[in-house]
Amino acid sequence: MMRRHSLTASATLLGVLLMAGCAGSGGTPTSVALSDEQGIPSDAPVSEPWNDSDWRGEPLAWVSDGGDTLTVVTFGSSSCPYIAVRIEMLTARQLAIDFEKGPAEACTDDLAPRTHVFAVPEGVDAASAGLEVEISLADTAFGPAEPTVVSVPVLPLGSAAPEDQAEEPVDSIALEVIRGTPAGIELDEADLERGEPLAFWGEARETIHVVTWGSSGCPPIARSLQPAEPGILVLDFAPNPAEFCTADFAPTTHVLATPEGITTDGIDTDDLALAVTIEERDGTVAEFRVPVRG
Repeated sequence: MMRRHSLTASATLLGVLLMAGCAGSGGTPTSVALSDEQGIPSDAPVSEPWNDSDWRGEPLAWVSDGGDTLTVVTFGSSSCPYIAVRIEMLTARQLAIDFEKGPAEACTDDLAPRTHVFAVPEGVDAASAGLEVEISLADTAFGPAEPTVVSVPVLPLGSAAPEDQAEEPVDSIALEVIRGTPAGIELDEADLERGEPLAFWGEARETIHVVTWGSSGCPPIARSLQPAEPGILVLDFAPNPAEFCTADFAPTTHVLATPEGITTDGIDTDDLALAVTIEERDGTVAEFRVPVRG
């Protein structure tokens, strides 16, 4: 990995261009980027990384605006975003950017994208297909911290945005979706530790309240509930297509209408169970057999 240069007389002779941000009010760094905003641009020439099993939150980068700017997307707490405090040229085909965080008392534990746009330093070959940026991420929200340094390949100018492969939205069959557990229901420690779906009868057994676990911002979507055999209902969940998900593990309650005939055709509803399938965002499917509790 190439060593960084300081802005000294000798560095100037080497043609190293450096920009640095000073601390703003309250110790919050001043960004050296031309602009910063939450999210990923809709015309970004990159695919969303959420379903890539090898992705670990590394930044994304590409050349933009006819080669005049460099766009970098970082991922981290949406309430304590990374701030670019330094950008410098190492060689004509390699840049270095340092990111820090402003001081904070608390930060959300999510992995939200933030887009930073920089002017391409003079001397950098923005048209090069082998351009690379060395990114340093220091989580300094609660004090000094050792940075994580990653080398990120920069997509060259003219890279095409990926085709929109978004699936048709899935309509939920739930009468209501509630964050948390059903009113009046207390879960025991075993329920909490397993983190598996749970089911409870609603009033007069006209509804079934199903609890799933995962991101509170992207709960699965109930797409079908069908009788399969006496005493068994098949409940199928689709993945939530939301662009961003909270990184928590919380309960969500799905209030479902009891299928017609279940409580009137002689089936013993005390022994009713759900065969639950939950399709994850990465395409895997989890299966559970869940008794409906009174």
